Amino acid sequence: MNLRAFCILVLLCVSACCVASGGPQAADPSRSASSTGQAYDLASFSAELSRLDQILQAKPSPEKIAEFRRELPASWEVSTPHRIFSISTKPLQAQLHGSSPMKAAFWIEHLQVEIESFRTSTGSSVAAQQELDKILAGPQFSGVRPPTPWALLRERIEAWLERLLLKLFGGISRHPIGAQMLFWLALIAGVGFVALQVFRYFNTQDGLGAFRPESSVVASRSWQDWIRVARQAAAAGDFREAVHSAYWAGIARLEETGVLPRDRTKTPREYLRLANTPPRPSTVSPPRIYAEPLAALTQRLERIWYANRTASLDDFNDSLRQLEALGCPLE
Repeated sequence: MNLRAFCILVLLCVSACCVASGGPQAADPSRSASSTGQAYDLASFSAELSRLDQILQAKPSPEKIAEFRRELPASWEVSTPHRIFSISTKPLQAQLHGSSPMKAAFWIEHLQVEIESFRTSTGSSVAAQQELDKILAGPQFSGVRPPTPWALLRERIEAWLERLLLKLFGGISRHPIGAQMLFWLALIAGVGFVALQVFRYFNTQDGLGAFRPESSVVASRSWQDWIRVARQAAAAGDFREAVHSAYWAGIARLEETGVLPRDRTKTPREYLRLANTPPRPSTVSPPRIYAEPLAALTQRLERIWYANRTASLDDFNDSLRQLEALGCPLE
């Protein structure tokens, strides 16, 4: 059906209505569109309420009010994006039973305010949802994912352990003597564990009087080789190594003279103790005369090499003087 045919059909219907009524009549403004059973959306329902409010504000006669009341439907059907609402007209009809239509007009105005408020809240919620979707679509939330099966399993295990501990400590609280015994046992075990770790730590350290056996290459050096290594280290500015090599030059010299045995598994304190022992008939010279320079070399070695202190040129020069006292001729 085109537009022209539709217009002709409308004109024919209007003519038929006029003939049936005995002539053309003006449309009654009090005739409610809702009497036809029409379903409204929020905008059209707000417009319908405005029309009804204008009729009541015009202070119609009691006859018009009665006709207005009769034409009201039992309820208005208002559809929204979320659901369809049915609004009863019984409160409005009860207000129209009075002689003044102002109470009915006030009820309609109140309903208009509620409809407008609902429209505003719906629009704001939609805008808020759109804004939230826009934020969540940003790159900072791209890594947000639901928990993995492993994360869920871990949470369940943690919750199980928490319940187990609560049950355990809850049971202990009912037995104060047992709780005290358990506390002291845990404390003793903790202290013992810490003491064991400290003992192992110090037991694995060399300490001031502990040396590890030297390698075969070190044991084969003569005191002249040790003095040459010491001077090379001093020339390079490594006075710690120079003092260390000077000490072993003194030990090699005493081993050569027979004052000390050729046993590199002994510690510096053991070497010093042997140098203080009474002379044996097989020794060339009494070892006691070597005790003082060896003690000076040992103390300097402990302070610089094993205590990790800084060495200087004066320390190296003093070590050379102690070597001369041990009988090492220096060129």
